[in-house]
Amino acid sequence: MSRLVKMLGKRRFGAGPPTFILLAIFITAAVYLVLWYLSSYPRPHGTQIVGAFYLQLSPGNGTSLPPPYPMYKLAPSDRTTLIDLKDFTFQLNSFPCNGSSSLLLLVLVSSAPGHAENRRTIRETWGRGFHRVLFLLGAVESRDAQATLEEETRTYRDLVQGSFLDSYRNMTYKHVMALKWTAYYCPGARYLLKTDDDVFVNPPALLEFLSQDLSPWGDRRLILCQNLTFQYVNRSLKNKWRVSPEEYPGNTYPPYCAGWAVLYSSDVVFLLYCEAQNTEFFWIDDVHVTGTLAARASLTQTSLGKLALSRRQVKELVGSRKKGSGLGVFLFGSHDMSTTQIRSLWKVVEGHRSASTQAALQQQTPQVPSR
Repeated sequence: MSRLVKMLGKRRFGAGPPTFILLAIFITAAVYLVLWYLSSYPRPHGTQIVGAFYLQLSPGNGTSLPPPYPMYKLAPSDRTTLIDLKDFTFQLNSFPCNGSSSLLLLVLVSSAPGHAENRRTIRETWGRGFHRVLFLLGAVESRDAQATLEEETRTYRDLVQGSFLDSYRNMTYKHVMALKWTAYYCPGARYLLKTDDDVFVNPPALLEFLSQDLSPWGDRRLILCQNLTFQYVNRSLKNKWRVSPEEYPGNTYPPYCAGWAVLYSSDVVFLLYCEAQNTEFFWIDDVHVTGTLAARASLTQTSLGKLALSRRQVKELVGSRKKGSGLGVFLFGSHDMSTTQIRSLWKVVEGHRSASTQAALQQQTPQVPSR
């Protein structure tokens, strides 16, 4: 092979090492490209995620019950502390877990007080596919707005409100509040999905993914998400995501997750929560929780790959005349979806599931021979 490479190099470009070096670089780059492609390609059920950095539990290496969180490791004042807030309280709370020790998935949705239509859309669509879905909110400054939220929680019993002001700059408080609430009020959940109220979640596919592709016993050290690497810190004065050197002195962020859909194993919830309670506040929650805190806990993100739809794929599925045709396995729609898109995609998923069920029943029905 090396002789052939040298001959080709001499024939086309003349003698010398540069051609061989360029070819070696090209081959190396091609190998890395193939490995990257395989790691993001959607997998058939029953196979491992390529390049995964987590441990699956089974009857051979775990018990049927998740271990309780070691709450004794927390400071006595932890219940009323949220990062640097020393007088934190849950202004509104819900208790759907009821001490359950066998919950497969808990879904916590980051919402805003004024997003009542988003919450209603989720309750009437994909939220119906899960037993435990709660909405996370911050505090409001208006008494009328608070009264509206209190009426909503009396009706649906699915709001969790922290005592910090609901704003972009306080998103880290909301994210860490999700970890805190899980540790204190739903420690039996084997997985936590933290998502946003403009995201579509595919319940049948996600539950099947957890129980078959991952493990119904749970996993360890799992952070599954759309991972981001080599992201530069935004210093532009005109950008709302600008970060000053005083806030973050580095030029690049550590690897982290796009925060619109992050799946945590139960042990990671507690590890990140403990780190958050002992680390200086940084306001971009995606970077802080899934990047900085994850690195401090020696955790690594596992890529969702193509298990999340792009905006183009969402438009194609919703706008197709043959809705659900060519519908592959996906766990999440794209982020920043409108309520209309969420409802439309839910109809596609429901129609596809009904068609699949009907086809399966027809296959199981014995054929009566004609006379």
